[in-house]
Amino acid sequence: MKRRNIAVLLAAVLTFGSAGSVFAEEPADTAAAEAEEQTETEAGAGDTEGAKGQIVIYHTNDSHGYLSGSDSVVGIDQVAGLKNADPESILVDAGDATQGLPLASLTQGSDVIELMNLAGYDLMTAGNHEFDFGTEQFLYNASLAEFPVLAANVYRDGSPLLAGVPEGNNGCHTVIERNGIRIGFFGLTTVQTATATNPEGIRGLEFQDEVETAKKEIDELEAAGADVIIAVCHLGDADAPCTSEELAGALTGDYQDKVDVIIDGHSHTVENEEVNGITIVQTGCNMAAVGKLTLDVSGEDVTAAEELLTAADLAEAGVQADPEVTAKLAEIEASQAELLEEELGQIGTTLWAGWIGNIAPVRLEETNYGNFAADALKSAAESFQSSAGGDMPVVAVENGGGIREAVYNGTVTKGDLIATFPFSNTLYMKVVTPQILYQAMEVSGSSLDGQDPETGMMLQQSISGGFLQISGFRVVFNPDAEQGNRVTSITLDGQSEPLDRNDTSTQILMVSNNYIMNGGNSYTMLGSLPKYGEAGGELEAIESYLQQCLADGTMERYAGTQGRILMRGNAYQGGTYTVTLRIQDESGSPLAGQALSYRVDGGERVNGVTDAEGLLKIELTEGAHGIRLADSQQEVYVSNYSGLGLQEDALREFPALTFLADGSCDPVPEPTEEPTPEPTEPTQEPTGTPAVTQQPTGTETTVTKSPSRNSQTTVKPAATGDMGCGSAAVLLPAALAGILLLAVIRKRHAGFRS
Repeated sequence: MKRRNIAVLLAAVLTFGSAGSVFAEEPADTAAAEAEEQTETEAGAGDTEGAKGQIVIYHTNDSHGYLSGSDSVVGIDQVAGLKNADPESILVDAGDATQGLPLASLTQGSDVIELMNLAGYDLMTAGNHEFDFGTEQFLYNASLAEFPVLAANVYRDGSPLLAGVPEGNNGCHTVIERNGIRIGFFGLTTVQTATATNPEGIRGLEFQDEVETAKKEIDELEAAGADVIIAVCHLGDADAPCTSEELAGALTGDYQDKVDVIIDGHSHTVENEEVNGITIVQTGCNMAAVGKLTLDVSGEDVTAAEELLTAADLAEAGVQADPEVTAKLAEIEASQAELLEEELGQIGTTLWAGWIGNIAPVRLEETNYGNFAADALKSAAESFQSSAGGDMPVVAVENGGGIREAVYNGTVTKGDLIATFPFSNTLYMKVVTPQILYQAMEVSGSSLDGQDPETGMMLQQSISGGFLQISGFRVVFNPDAEQGNRVTSITLDGQSEPLDRNDTSTQILMVSNNYIMNGGNSYTMLGSLPKYGEAGGELEAIESYLQQCLADGTMERYAGTQGRILMRGNAYQGGTYTVTLRIQDESGSPLAGQALSYRVDGGERVNGVTDAEGLLKIELTEGAHGIRLADSQQEVYVSNYSGLGLQEDALREFPALTFLADGSCDPVPEPTEEPTPEPTEPTQEPTGTPAVTQQPTGTETTVTKSPSRNSQTTVKPAATGDMGCGSAAVLLPAALAGILLLAVIRKRHAGFRS
């Protein structure tokens, strides 16, 4: 086998220069018919030593229903436009295309496949979320595809699952010829799928080892005469039994230099690196960009150059959206619009979930949407138990990976809920013991990996969709402890003493979605338990609970988090932390020295002033908060546990809020104080309350919550020099009969909702 040398060309800035056209140049000596030919049948090896030319491969991954174009999303009609402008290019997808936003989930992926057909996709690899609707729905979707759907390591009854679906597909690999060059592709799906989708829906499937499968596919593609071999994988670069980097590193010995490129997905990250001579690329997620991989083949040498093309890049390059795809997309969206736009009510605070930048807090810490969702499930289980005459304490858990999108303050629609809960899950109830509950929470905390002793920030670089949001109990984690010993305590609501982790007799009714209850995300201790009953559909329970809370006025309890999940490392003791917000004008320029007012968790307005760099600093109690400027609707998420608002690094930026010129962000006018009369010499002993002396307000304020449900916001002036923020004593001259007058500086209080 010939040796392939891979050169990775990393561009610091996306350009469209000489090699910079979005489109590959078409070699003059290539016949059009030959260029468009796709060979998907096995063929004998030919003389490949003379293979020479350039190939462009456009690639997508983890689109999750983000198919309608915008300033930040590359529309699938624009992807089709790329393919139209460069007919000899190849278009591939690395999985998780058929689940996510309502556009994908309402038809369980079938509309997405139809759009991919129109866009001209040449192949895709199945991601773990392709199986979310069950094996049979996945196979139905694959049968609709006019291109091979690959998953070489997924077997059923001893054969590749996708063999013959669609007709002519071997389910493992395909060979496409362009410019006289035969490019062999094989697909790999993470073995993590066995626990990263609903286990009940994939019964009977076998997910075989990725490395051993890759070696088998390499052998077969070599026999088929492939000049270039590319693995289209749904593995990711973190949190998987076999990452793309590990796959590349394992291809040594007889398999060294046999694979030229890995086109990756699953981890929602941007990859562009070389490992063991193999170029690995990934575009991130949600169609923020399309990858353009350019291969130059010259005999035994293959060089690979990767660019990321955003919506702005395509607009600048003049890429025209495909009108047929645009029309079909509009048709699908119109057919769904009436259902999705149904208004359910108004909420006064954002329910936080999904990804915020590069962080998914709901997979790491308690969020208000996590509280809401878990409470909804608990309410459904309580209704079931009440009708059945049971009296067990009820707890609910919801995996953070199952709460996909935030719902922003304002109007809530049915589409908002569908986007958040797209999986069509059912609520299962099972009877657990304290011992089992401790075991489950240990799995929930398995991705925790240390805590900063000063700020409480989680130090791990990875997060898990299996992190549980909870209702009916409180849990304390020690992120610094060894895995399996991170749960410090679990206490049921209404009780003061923690549960005994060795208690195997006390019965507790647990409710969650069928994914978790069937053992998904490694909750095998739950999967092995008998089912107590079903409490209806997850989405239906969420909607019903929302309407109940709107009707009885209790939505305000979800304005902030409630201290259900506490992180207490070996040194961190809890307390306050300071967040930093960027305040900008409507043009995006920072506002230095800007007086304004803001709300924490929808509470009362608090005045503040930005510093010389346009930064506003606010001291908060530990945990997550939503902050907005006064009466504006925009809101940002901050938390010391996830570090959002706490620091800037490779994963985080300080949240930004825009100061609106309409007066909605202006400071609250200070109350007018009555003038103090001139003191007169007392004729008798003074009685009553001493006068109040106020300190000047600084630019930094402290917002704390009292333990009560109707908590208060306490605003304290920043300390200056040796002067504290407590009481001040004023000693009058001894000439005034030795009378000591005490002036007490009272703290100002403004209430806000917890």
